[in-house]
Amino acid sequence: MITIKKIGILFLFVIIVICMSFIKFNKYIQTSSLSNYVIFIDPGHGGKDNGTSYNEILEDELNMKLSLILFEQIVNDGAMCYLTRNDDYDLSSMYSKNHKLDDLNKRVKYIDESKCDLFISLHLNYYSNDNVNGLQTFYQKNNENSKKLAEIMQSHLNIENKRDKKCKLGDYYLLNNTYSTGILIEFGFLSSEYDRKRLLDDKYLNKLSTIIKKGISEYLYSISKY
Repeated sequence: MITIKKIGILFLFVIIVICMSFIKFNKYIQTSSLSNYVIFIDPGHGGKDNGTSYNEILEDELNMKLSLILFEQIVNDGAMCYLTRNDDYDLSSMYSKNHKLDDLNKRVKYIDESKCDLFISLHLNYYSNDNVNGLQTFYQKNNENSKKLAEIMQSHLNIENKRDKKCKLGDYYLLNNTYSTGILIEFGFLSSEYDRKRLLDDKYLNKLSTIIKKGISEYLYSISKY
């Protein structure tokens, strides 16, 4: 016969199990979520290829700055992390006939050879209307994991966007030619005064890096058998 006391004990047990599961999940996301994973960060452009710019503000320099912050956070969270570049240079050979294509092919090669769990390519945007601003995520064609990563990442970035942007299919050389799962993030518009002010603030870049890392952690948890 089931008594009220037994029901109470059973209820308490269920509550304890739920709490333990939550604590375990929370610990996984916040502390050891990146352990044993390999992540590749691609700071877009570099060297003579500055990307887009606004006066003296260069895209490739900001790409590198955010990438280094993200690199440190990811390593501190237990992952193996690689960068396609760690300073202001491109990856092309000195006597290459097409430096841009050579640079991109090297990025594809390094990312795929690393057998990384995912890669993040960081870029900035520019538009003729300076009222256009915000963060946008792009995913690979015919890659459901890439789309899933982009959707999760976009949901986190929308906290900063303060509006419900959707991730988009990206027609970019890096996304089209890598076998590894990855996304490209346009983390602001240099054409936007609002974005420029934030992008030049180190506190904002640190905050943005933390948001991106959370997106990575949530995606890896969602596809794991943890």
